[in-house]
Amino acid sequence: MSYNVYLAEDEYMLREYVKSNTIWKNGPYVLCGDASNGEDAWQDIQNAPVDILVTDIKMPFMDGLELSRLVRENRPEIKIIILSGYDDFSYAKQALALGVTDYLLKPLKPDDLLKTMARTAALIDKEKQQKRSLQTLQELANESLEISRHKFLAQLCSGFLSEQRIGPELDRLHLQMDAAYYTGCILILHELGRVEVDDKTYLTFLDCSREIRAFSAAHSDCLWYTDEINQFCLIVSGDSKEMLQEKARTYLEAIQKSLSASYGLSRMTGVIGIPAESVSSLYSSMLSSQVAFSLLHTSESESAIFLAGDCGHALFSMQYTASEKQMFYSLLVSGSLNDVPAVTAALVQKLENAQMSHLYLTYICMDILSSVSDFIKKLGPKNDLTQEIDVPNIVQMFSYGQDLSKFQTALTNLATQAILLRDQSKGGKNGDIIQQAKDFILQNYTSPGLDLGVVAKHVNINPSYLSTLFRQETGQCFIEFLTLLRINRAKELLRTTQMRTSDIAFEVGYADQNYFSKLFKKSTGMSTREFRQS
Repeated sequence: MSYNVYLAEDEYMLREYVKSNTIWKNGPYVLCGDASNGEDAWQDIQNAPVDILVTDIKMPFMDGLELSRLVRENRPEIKIIILSGYDDFSYAKQALALGVTDYLLKPLKPDDLLKTMARTAALIDKEKQQKRSLQTLQELANESLEISRHKFLAQLCSGFLSEQRIGPELDRLHLQMDAAYYTGCILILHELGRVEVDDKTYLTFLDCSREIRAFSAAHSDCLWYTDEINQFCLIVSGDSKEMLQEKARTYLEAIQKSLSASYGLSRMTGVIGIPAESVSSLYSSMLSSQVAFSLLHTSESESAIFLAGDCGHALFSMQYTASEKQMFYSLLVSGSLNDVPAVTAALVQKLENAQMSHLYLTYICMDILSSVSDFIKKLGPKNDLTQEIDVPNIVQMFSYGQDLSKFQTALTNLATQAILLRDQSKGGKNGDIIQQAKDFILQNYTSPGLDLGVVAKHVNINPSYLSTLFRQETGQCFIEFLTLLRINRAKELLRTTQMRTSDIAFEVGYADQNYFSKLFKKSTGMSTREFRQS
């Protein structure tokens, strides 16, 4: 590391003696300028890259004390070394009161300058290290806060938070949600797909996340979180139901336009949910947007925005007997894991025999989800277990037509989670699954072959189920958690070692240096070189 040094000294012979010192040859110290008075020195160093100022006290036009005062007020990062004679020691004491770093007595001895420079450089290094450490802690705190907020918002919009928990969580996370109306909106990026491990997809996801994060920061009435790699959820608030939907449309259009211009995305579908009148009922608005999207036939070539209320009013007025809901609820209350396959198969068989329409199945799906919500809330808030349940996206619950295999799989997973959660509340061990997964990732994140499938095999559960459970528990998808872990380790190596970027990439688990470099810049906003020099 080099240190730029500026010299202010009115005595010509002393100034030339210092300038000719061998300290400036082949060492870390660079003499970047000099002046014979404080006024000229101040003009030079106001905007110059100066690390250390060496100044005499007595100088014409502006003395060293005044120069030191200006530097302390305007460039506090610059370290100041005072040159003074024995007769000037009273001035030196005034300089020390101004926060001067060190002082040199005249006449200078050959090694005095070098020793003083070394002490000052060590102080600069220490302060920079402290600054980097504080910056790292702040980055980690910001990341943690955003993850916690996203986790809370996802739980809130799933309908599994009691009103008693919502208020304290809003305060803890410093979230302002005190409007008259709220609407839950979804934005689907069709060109990304839902593949977490695809490098190009994840890089684009990071870009889109950064755009939406900046948009939300500029609009306090628009909160956001991610549901899948290709799906962003927005919560827009306002004081008028009619104006709220128009505001949400304007926001979605602006985001679509930005993502299209910046990243060439041309197929995006936005759906604006039916407005809710309270934070606790926001889940119904987000659910209406999810249901509406499942009923849409989206364009293959262009972006569009829809209102959930215009996508089939029959959805919200349809009546049916509650036997399907009761069948599933009874399984949750008193069934075992061994009962799940038979009960879900019987329920799906009943629906198939009835030849129900896709719209009717969607309504039943909504009702079943409400039964799960009711059941989970009855487990009680004391163990804070409701955050561990994963409510499947309605779009993923079943396919069009009478093929209900996906519907059956989703019901099976949902019942399994609920029963495990029920048993956990009575002393079960389901809460250990994600911790086991995280421990395994921490032990193996430097392996390029680590992926969702490897972790799922280790904890002995289905990869798809692990993915959804991981997001519910941590507020991140698997690839986000793994990437953050690797990038933070890379930051540490860049700060504390002189390893090459290619070696660091391999050290933290990336076999492809080019991908690592792109990922690092998208994650931090800096190249590895820029980060190391910062």
